[in-house]
Amino acid sequence: MKKKYFKWILAACLGFALFSCSIEADEVGLSSWLDSHGLPSQYDVQVVQVANVNVQSAEAHGDIKPRNADGRAVLGSVSRLNHQIAFDFAFMVDTAYQKAMEKGDSTFGFLKLHWLRSLYRDKAFPKDSLPFEEELEVEFSWKIDPSTSKILDSITRTKDSVWFEELEAMEGFSSATNTASLKLGGKDTTFILDFPQELVDGLKKSKGYTRMQLIVSSPNASRLYHFQGDSTALYPVLSMGYEKDSLLDTLEMLSFRMANISNSLEDCTECLILHGGVYDSIMVELDPKPILAALEEHYGREFPYTDGNGLDVRQRVIMAEVTMYRDDSKGSSEFGLPIQVVVGSFVDSAGKTIRRMENYRLNNSLILEEGHPNLVFHQGDSLTLQLTNGFKEWLNKASNGDGIKFMMRLGYPFLQEKDTTYASYITDEGDTSYVFLSHFDYARYDFSPSLENPVSVKLWLAGKEVE
Repeated sequence: MKKKYFKWILAACLGFALFSCSIEADEVGLSSWLDSHGLPSQYDVQVVQVANVNVQSAEAHGDIKPRNADGRAVLGSVSRLNHQIAFDFAFMVDTAYQKAMEKGDSTFGFLKLHWLRSLYRDKAFPKDSLPFEEELEVEFSWKIDPSTSKILDSITRTKDSVWFEELEAMEGFSSATNTASLKLGGKDTTFILDFPQELVDGLKKSKGYTRMQLIVSSPNASRLYHFQGDSTALYPVLSMGYEKDSLLDTLEMLSFRMANISNSLEDCTECLILHGGVYDSIMVELDPKPILAALEEHYGREFPYTDGNGLDVRQRVIMAEVTMYRDDSKGSSEFGLPIQVVVGSFVDSAGKTIRRMENYRLNNSLILEEGHPNLVFHQGDSLTLQLTNGFKEWLNKASNGDGIKFMMRLGYPFLQEKDTTYASYITDEGDTSYVFLSHFDYARYDFSPSLENPVSVKLWLAGKEVE
């Protein structure tokens, strides 16, 4: 089982469809569900359970490519990932201002960031972590290029993906460190990062049209810090200026793009680890043999089969679940909340295999008693994932001998473990009850113990055959 880091392009990466349907076997509810999905309501729903299904293969993929930080940005270290913030500035300093800076008694430069209020003021945010006040060693890496108005215009039209590749190369960047006094609590809304003298000197020489790329990092930070992105009302601001005869003159500049850069601090290349907040995934394939044997026993004849009435097998899968062992002790999280694991299956779409996120159907009685079963950092020692679409597809093509394949990711922190509504609603007191925290937890979870042990499979099948 190997872990690979590669470029994984994924739209709606951590999203998943919300489908609310009780799977309790009441005749009225089941009949209605079958009818709405084009299945004869006289079908009997039967359950096939398969224990000790081995994981045929499992591979973790970490995607820590630079990502757009329009809405929010993170700085610091948590869960064995270090996060940097990158900025791309394009500005013009006229000759008069540049000369005034050169003659100033002192010059300065700093970056002003705004705390991510929507997180730190959220009722679910752990209040015992606020306020905090600490000294933070910050590393600045920068590249200042003189330009012309024509070239500068072309820079602003450069695609983000091209800029991300430039950041990964990090060619021609200078660097220096500085210490920042960091404070958050009460009415504090901003964080000022004073530039080291080397960077101030570089800004001091800039004149005319200039491009500056700036990367801010804190390799030794003990936590993660969340800030507003550059498309928000509280956008970051770069300031440069000078003092002359006790008078200050400051020039402010806005970045026209901003990115998060994440670097892995993991030292286990074989571990099956997912990090939250980034694009990590684990690809899993189950051994098909015990599942096919159980279905053959269930149908009472050879399975898979293609002769006879030729019924479409996938129309008979009402729901499918995979349950695995879970051990939270190797995991770590930022907010201390349960985190939902979301899954995607590989299905055929017009002759092309695509990954489709699974719908989540609610088992109300189980949720009320034990909570949602697809959570980590949660009570109990098992994790149950629904793979209905995947098993529909797989059973329909079982004769080709492939195993059942699916993808796992960490979703949003979960706020209502035993609430079956699965939607935000207004309580009797007039407050809003939310299902998820609207911010990802940059958590870490090692699924190695889960996927090195056999899993169990449970299939709900509309098993009546029409001869």
